[in-house]
Amino acid sequence: MVGAVLGVGLLAAGGVTLVALLAAPQTAEYAYGTVKTALSGSVDVAREDLFGDLPTVNLGATGGVRELDGCDGTFTEMSSYERDGVPPVWAAHNNCHGDVLLAWEVGQRVQIEGSDQVYEVTDIRHTPKTWATTDDLLGLGGSLALQTCFYGEDRMKFVGLEPVEP
Repeated sequence: MVGAVLGVGLLAAGGVTLVALLAAPQTAEYAYGTVKTALSGSVDVAREDLFGDLPTVNLGATGGVRELDGCDGTFTEMSSYERDGVPPVWAAHNNCHGDVLLAWEVGQRVQIEGSDQVYEVTDIRHTPKTWATTDDLLGLGGSLALQTCFYGEDRMKFVGLEPVEP
């Protein structure tokens, strides 16, 4: 009897979740992203405090949307962002490991996979996903930048990184 009640409850919860995803996908994506970002940020802080492990990103190929959409767990150097006054920009979709940077604030230290160099977030810029141009990135601090999109929002986050002593 308890199993049947539990089964019906789980089916009902699944149905509610499905209806929410179909009726309001951006709201569901926003809620998912908010929870995931908060949890991953807390895990990153705990790993750094307990073990000295810094968040790590993996830089991949240079290219455009095709390489970005490959979703291979790396950040793609976006050739479309190349411009004087804008550091090299490496991007990853939020659902392809790009969301690691959503919890970062100025002062966060990170590493790039395969390197012992430590970087620090020195600048943060938010732009819309649509109608934004490289003009919005002029003067972004850092020797390189990482970019991803927020879940369920028309916003992107750019973080400028500068090498620092560990």
